Amino acid sequence: MATNQIGYIGAGPVFIGLREGGPLRFVGQVPEFKLTVTETTKELNDYVKGTGTAESVSFITKVAADITFASMDAKNLALAMQGLDSPSPVTPVVNEPQVAYPGGLIVLQGIAPTAVTVTVAPDDTWAATTAYAVGQLVKPTVGTHFYKCSVAGTSGALAPTWKTDGTATTDGTATWTDMGLKDLAVTEYETNSAGVYILPNSNRIDVAGTPVQVSYTPSQGTNIQTLVDTGREYRILFAGKNLARQGKGLKVEVYRCTISPTKDMSLIGEDFTKMQLTATVLADDTKAGDGISSFCQIDVQAVS
Repeated sequence: MATNQIGYIGAGPVFIGLREGGPLRFVGQVPEFKLTVTETTKELNDYVKGTGTAESVSFITKVAADITFASMDAKNLALAMQGLDSPSPVTPVVNEPQVAYPGGLIVLQGIAPTAVTVTVAPDDTWAATTAYAVGQLVKPTVGTHFYKCSVAGTSGALAPTWKTDGTATTDGTATWTDMGLKDLAVTEYETNSAGVYILPNSNRIDVAGTPVQVSYTPSQGTNIQTLVDTGREYRILFAGKNLARQGKGLKVEVYRCTISPTKDMSLIGEDFTKMQLTATVLADDTKAGDGISSFCQIDVQAVS
């Protein structure tokens, strides 16, 4: 006896592109891709007999495609967050002004900076016959150290001989404490993907904030501006195969849809992150004719 029993276990690549044209992009690993049809039924009770239904009409009110992404590449992130992606800056940055705090993060441009140097950059260069308050920082007109005012007073008419051994320098009626080299040692900070973290034990960075200059080179990457690219229409193509039938082909084409941003994207966790998106399937008026769907079509390879 002939049978029409055909089991199905699906796999295969999913491609998404703009409906207006351009490439259909392979989106990587997709653990789930399914179509959902929502139906609304209008019923008229049989008031003559008093039981049952006299009339029933059903309407298809919504068709959706649920897609789960397991690939967190930049294009998928941009699609999932309705964002615009562009290359991150990679131009070296020299002496970017920042304020550093012990145990605080300095946020830098781009991603994962390399070749980082952090240099204390006091706002003031030492000046003669000038009143200074306790805590003020100065840099001499020459030299690689910087100094903090430890005794308030007025500087002398001539620059003092600056101590460079961590001790105090007398300058007129003011006193300066040597704070060491302006360049921070690599043991005083750590770099991460966002910038530079100043370690809490840095004795040259003040809790009130110390002006610094940071030089670095951002790594190559992608910048995604989220939720700024709404209203786009897409097309989806699934080049599937039925693993329960020797990999026979299954092709599903969605002509026109809008994709809602992901509702949930885990950024810290113990498992691989997945992004769930819902595409609302819309009617494509260019697909017309008797027996022609304006929503999607399915092609199935014959099973011998």
